[in-house]
Amino acid sequence: MSRRLAVRSPADPLPWAFAVVLTALVLIGATTLIARASVTADSAGAAIEGTTLVGDATAVQLEAATRPAEATVRGVAGTVGVDPAILADPSRMLDELGRLMDGTSSIAAISVVAADGSESELDRREPGFVFRTVDAEGAVETTVLDESLEPVEPRGEAPRRGRPERAWLDPALWSTGVVWSDPERLAAVDRTVVHASMAARDVDGAAVAIVSVRLDSGVFERLLSGSPAATYGEVSVVGEDGTVLAGETSLALPEDAETSPASQGVVTVGEVVTYERAVSDTLPWTLTVVVDGDRVLPAIASLDRTMLLYTVVIVVVTVLMSLLLWALRRPAGEVSVRARTDALTGLSNRHHFEVRGHDVLQAARRRGARVAVAVFDLDNFKAVNDGAGHEEGDDALRAVADGLARASGPRDVVGRLGGDEFAAVLWLAADEEPAEVVERLRSGAHGSLARVVGDRFAVGVSAGWVDAATADYRLAPLVRAADDALVAGKRAEKGVAYEAARA
Repeated sequence: MSRRLAVRSPADPLPWAFAVVLTALVLIGATTLIARASVTADSAGAAIEGTTLVGDATAVQLEAATRPAEATVRGVAGTVGVDPAILADPSRMLDELGRLMDGTSSIAAISVVAADGSESELDRREPGFVFRTVDAEGAVETTVLDESLEPVEPRGEAPRRGRPERAWLDPALWSTGVVWSDPERLAAVDRTVVHASMAARDVDGAAVAIVSVRLDSGVFERLLSGSPAATYGEVSVVGEDGTVLAGETSLALPEDAETSPASQGVVTVGEVVTYERAVSDTLPWTLTVVVDGDRVLPAIASLDRTMLLYTVVIVVVTVLMSLLLWALRRPAGEVSVRARTDALTGLSNRHHFEVRGHDVLQAARRRGARVAVAVFDLDNFKAVNDGAGHEEGDDALRAVADGLARASGPRDVVGRLGGDEFAAVLWLAADEEPAEVVERLRSGAHGSLARVVGDRFAVGVSAGWVDAATADYRLAPLVRAADDALVAGKRAEKGVAYEAARA
């Protein structure tokens, strides 16, 4: 069974976690010892080493600050590539962009420019958002949203506008990954911004849209203000054309200064130490750090004692962690996994299904989303157990679980209630019909079961389902209603999905 691992009960993570921690501690200790041995008494060399250290640490922080934007670009591009029809559905596009921006405060805006020139953009405007669409003819519609993405002003038309020049479109179109732009001053928001962009490609590899995430310079200004470079000196980040993204505006290597390679860039030493490097291989910006040697040397002078203390602490912690690992020989992590999952199928067990299902239903009620609750049951399952034994019966249950897991969506909750009975809480998209979604899961489970059992036994999968709104989004009565529909329907015909009668 090709996806059997998809529903297998998770392995115990605790020994691996301890092993990773111990390995990390040993590596940190070894790195500390090597760094301690390399500290030199030469003040110029120490100043250079200190400056490159704070510069490289700052570069790592800058690169880390861009990762949420890259993940968001890839997520939207993946969604659009798989389902290009979303480009013509503003409601679905708003749901997708809102879901990604909610909780990611560093992102200022997400734009999607389709191949026909139409656009969708969700822009963060305190205290909420503005959702803007532009059709292929240039007609603009805007909706003002509150912080929970609920409209506070009705959708309205705005004057047609010309296509703004966007330097990030062509590089993203011809690239297969995320492309970062140079900093630019954006007059519409009166801020310096950068864009992370990527082409959304369909199954044939054709670009159907360009997705772009905008970050304001304030994200990087806040990061630099608390960075090691700002602690010991001055720092700036500039683009290839000299536009300052964040930090001081006049920092650069002195003209005609003698430079030498250092770490990831070049350094020059005069009254101050100036270190210049690219932020990273993928970010087309230059980081410049200027440090007064007198300020950085006291910290370097104490480095030896600090490293010795770190070494002692690491050795003690490593020993304690080893003893703790020995004392916790029983896989404590497995206890947590078993508390959440069904040991046979790897799906949620009944308790975890009830907890997660309740959470999904309440979230759907708050957002006014549609949810269906379905119960699935194996037809003639006893024949498999009696005719082929319980081991093959277990394989049949795992096959059904695998089929349900394959057919379910990322917001759905699928669990095994016990025996040969399964249940699912299904979050429906705006264009989905519950009967079709339930039938997709039922037929997926049936097909997976048939591949395992073959034609030796006349087994199948039946289902009963109910719209969550009929029981005020309460899980227990919904499961009962779906189960009653299943039982009543099977009396007439098996292998069918039956809707519960509406009150």
